[in-house]
Amino acid sequence: MTNYFNSRIIFVSIIIIIALAISAVGIDSDNIDNDIRDWTKATPSEIHQEMWKHKVEALEKYFEHQEAQKLEKASFDQVNYDMKFYDINIRVDDTTEILYGIVKFVAEAVENGVEAVDVDFYDNMTIDSIVASGGQLSYTRSNNVVTITLDQTYNETEQFEFDFYYHGHPTEGGLQAFSFSLRYGYKVMASLSEPYSARTWWPCKDRMDDKADSFNIAVTIDTLYYCGSNGTLDSVVADGSNVHTFYYRVRYPMVTYLFSLAISKYTVWEDEWVYNDGLDTMPIVHAVYPDRYTYSLDKYDVTPQAISVYSSQYGLYPFSEEKYGHANFEWGGGMEHQTMTSMTGGTFGFSEPVIIHELAHQWFGDYITCNNWSDIWLNEGWASYSEALFYQVTEGWESYHSYMAGMKYTNGGTIYISDTTDVWNIFGLIVYDKGAWVCHMLRGILGDSLFFEGINAYYNSQYQNASATTEQFRDVFENATGVELDWFFEDWIYGEFYPNYRFSYWTEPSDTSGYEVYLYVRQSQYSEPNNFRMPIDFNFNYLDATNDTLVFFNDQKRQLFKSNHPESIISIEIDPSEWILKNAFQETWTMHIITFDGELKNGEQAEPYLDTIEVRGNGGLYSYEVTSGSLPDGIVLDFNTGILSGTSYETGDFNFGVFVNETNTVYKDSLDYNITLVPYSSGIPGDFNISGDVGIADVTGLVDYLFQQGSAPLIMNLADADGSCDIGISDLTTLVDYLFNGGAAPLMGCVS
Repeated sequence: MTNYFNSRIIFVSIIIIIALAISAVGIDSDNIDNDIRDWTKATPSEIHQEMWKHKVEALEKYFEHQEAQKLEKASFDQVNYDMKFYDINIRVDDTTEILYGIVKFVAEAVENGVEAVDVDFYDNMTIDSIVASGGQLSYTRSNNVVTITLDQTYNETEQFEFDFYYHGHPTEGGLQAFSFSLRYGYKVMASLSEPYSARTWWPCKDRMDDKADSFNIAVTIDTLYYCGSNGTLDSVVADGSNVHTFYYRVRYPMVTYLFSLAISKYTVWEDEWVYNDGLDTMPIVHAVYPDRYTYSLDKYDVTPQAISVYSSQYGLYPFSEEKYGHANFEWGGGMEHQTMTSMTGGTFGFSEPVIIHELAHQWFGDYITCNNWSDIWLNEGWASYSEALFYQVTEGWESYHSYMAGMKYTNGGTIYISDTTDVWNIFGLIVYDKGAWVCHMLRGILGDSLFFEGINAYYNSQYQNASATTEQFRDVFENATGVELDWFFEDWIYGEFYPNYRFSYWTEPSDTSGYEVYLYVRQSQYSEPNNFRMPIDFNFNYLDATNDTLVFFNDQKRQLFKSNHPESIISIEIDPSEWILKNAFQETWTMHIITFDGELKNGEQAEPYLDTIEVRGNGGLYSYEVTSGSLPDGIVLDFNTGILSGTSYETGDFNFGVFVNETNTVYKDSLDYNITLVPYSSGIPGDFNISGDVGIADVTGLVDYLFQQGSAPLIMNLADADGSCDIGISDLTTLVDYLFNGGAAPLMGCVS
């Protein structure tokens, strides 16, 4: 490998020297940290705006480049193989800014008859050769995809491997995932490959849904510089007088965009995380700019504590057999590279919320990665929520709720990103802040015990060291908690905005004991959903300075809740602990119907019916009318009193809507009802005219019905004297035989 690198260095160095002489191109001038803001005074939302701004800038360049080149994001014809292992050897020449690489692919066929595979690799990089054990492999190249013809045909579960030799200067401008910068006279060479840009500087299967099981990483650089990367640093070996090679080993699965290099003249200092009751330790490695070393000591000191907090809440730090740490780079913001987060050298990169946010990504983003960019909230929302959780554990509930309030998101859009071609959608503030509120509300709905059971199940699910969709995440929580959550995800992940609650209440002494409270809740938003389904906490404050909290499940646009209380109510608070993303205001009680659907009595055919639809208002006159559906024949609603009365010979379910108008005000209300009338149960079989006994009049009535087109029986089953489920001559014969010949008594019929 050394000879290969040296020969390439000599060749390319000559070319570069000639080019410099002709064009007089100089190297970049120094980059200077211009971020001196005191981020301790920033709100959580302001911090997240800074985070997503830098990710959007990088992603926007990516999509602009894709559009200009008419390129696809990555090859999606890669379903015939599964990556198992990458062995990556890269020589980074800081003078010529050329990368020389050898990447060994070890993969497994996932179907029969695999003869060729697609590898993502940008066209501006030069392929020197692709070699298997039997010799060089042939390949074609188009649209940044390399199609490689394998050395033989492979069937399902069979493994194959090849070495991919290449060199080149990574693309710049519109798309740049590996940068060469100059800072205070020293080069900073670093990568940031999110979302699909790993393939711009190394050949790979650049997909989020296929993590290689492990990596070996060897990086050869000038001895002036240190290289930070993923996993465990096994050794640093001198390769001659002026270069050395860093050997890293990654034994956890990793997605391609999380493989990173950070190379510069760093000051490297170490800390450790002590866990498992002091029995185990894990190194924490910080590679910082020399001028930021002293500043970093206090700032990065929070790292061991934060790892302990998240391990206690979510599950053991996922990469405990390797390390964690930070490396400064010249991109803005931070990037949660697996086991070693890259951070800007400005003050933002040393801000505590940023440090703990990027750390939380090791659980949500690295260990379990969102399956596609539509589900990015699974990464960013959980990492943002983790900031609040950290402050709850370390400072208490007041800090937790205060931090959540600082992430209150009030704009539109859905958390699930349907259109991933718009970069401002993918990393918009909504996936950070509203995503965090979804986690917070899920905790409020489930309670701590079930909430953390759900997280534990997700941590230990089949998606560990892999990727998950929103639906898969939901299913894990449902299975772990036994709580159906479709409604929650439909409203909050796929719906827009938040509920605007308006509530009012009426209280009066109870007819039995205590006080009755009628609580009216409505939602005034016109967005979708126009009715958020949520359990809402209501705090009832009593005259004697005590209080009670009741939870009502609000699943209607307008809804009335009733409750009985031991003391007189002086005030009611909605969601006092702020578990719901919402707006809420108390209104003056106007006039409302207080008889619920379901409270009206059901009745019986042929029996008198009596019930009342009650209202509470300003004590004026009311008018009542049925405005939709219908009451059973024979039952009427009194226009002035709301009394429902009468006798009906119908049976079945009856749906109707009632409208009430307070005649001395402008207030109105309406409600839909259902009542059921069951078949008559106490009649005498054969009693055609329901007179209370069986006689000649019943025979006459039946004859009239059968032969003279007379009135039908009021209750058909009483006229079905022979129990045949039909009314005919045999029923008449049965009645005559019973009355005049001492025959068998009539039977209760079964007419449908």
